[in-house]
Amino acid sequence: MYYFIVNPTSRSGKGRKIWDKVEQLLIEQEIEYEVFLLDAPDKARGLAQYFSEHITPCTVVIVGGDGTINEFLSGLVTYEGLTLGYIPTGSGNDFARGMHMPSKPEEALEVILAQEKFRNINIGITSSGNRKKYFAISSGIGYDASVCEQVNTTSSKHFLNKLGAGKLVYLFQGLRLLLSQKPSSMRVLLDDNQLLTFEKVYFATAMNMKYEGGGFMFCPKASPVDQYLDFIVVEGLPKWKILLLLPTALFGKHTRFKGIHIYRCKRAVIQCEEDTCVHADGEHFGYCKKVSFGLMKEKLRFIVD
Repeated sequence: MYYFIVNPTSRSGKGRKIWDKVEQLLIEQEIEYEVFLLDAPDKARGLAQYFSEHITPCTVVIVGGDGTINEFLSGLVTYEGLTLGYIPTGSGNDFARGMHMPSKPEEALEVILAQEKFRNINIGITSSGNRKKYFAISSGIGYDASVCEQVNTTSSKHFLNKLGAGKLVYLFQGLRLLLSQKPSSMRVLLDDNQLLTFEKVYFATAMNMKYEGGGFMFCPKASPVDQYLDFIVVEGLPKWKILLLLPTALFGKHTRFKGIHIYRCKRAVIQCEEDTCVHADGEHFGYCKKVSFGLMKEKLRFIVD
């Protein structure tokens, strides 16, 4: 039995069309399945809690975007007995990109039904005060978080999704916000023993996978299975230079430039002078002066190609 959790509104409604094609293939192949359409806020979270408490062992397939994955993770009580599959239908699809999953729904379904290869992946956790949120891709503070917040609220996202160019919304919003973004000073504590101070930080991000923001390879060596986070800090650069560097980040070539710092750690604690925007997998976490990024002890079993 396969349990499919489908976000029909992902990529401005394209998620439903993709699911219709996937369901037809399931029917043709006489696959036993049950589908749950996400028709209310936090429904994926509630389903995750239900599956992990009452249905395991089971195979759950997410048909949605990075935000759907994130919401599902936030509801899990335990990872034990759960196998996760994924058919990407979002705008950015950084999770599928980071896991090297096929972008075509029929190919992704073929991999899921075969269940020949698996990876036990790390899941990150973002916390501030008594609040916490899980992430599979990345979580950061500053400029990249502000871009994610704007992407999720801008009307241009719907328009570009309709044109099949949804990931361009990250680039457009990134360029717009770069003009108004003010860098800030931050203190960064890595693994409770390495204290770093930066004066003009644009953003600092903990990466569990290589990509975020619709394909920017901010940490080319990041891996979801190595039990570490790759942590990038971008600081001290003039805005015109950041503008020139952004395209190079699509290929991971930005790391050689002064002002780009990458570290490897299991935990990072950030202290800012003022409340600063934070995201987890592109979803708005809030505004924080102090936030920490770490890894869960458990790993999640994931079907791969």
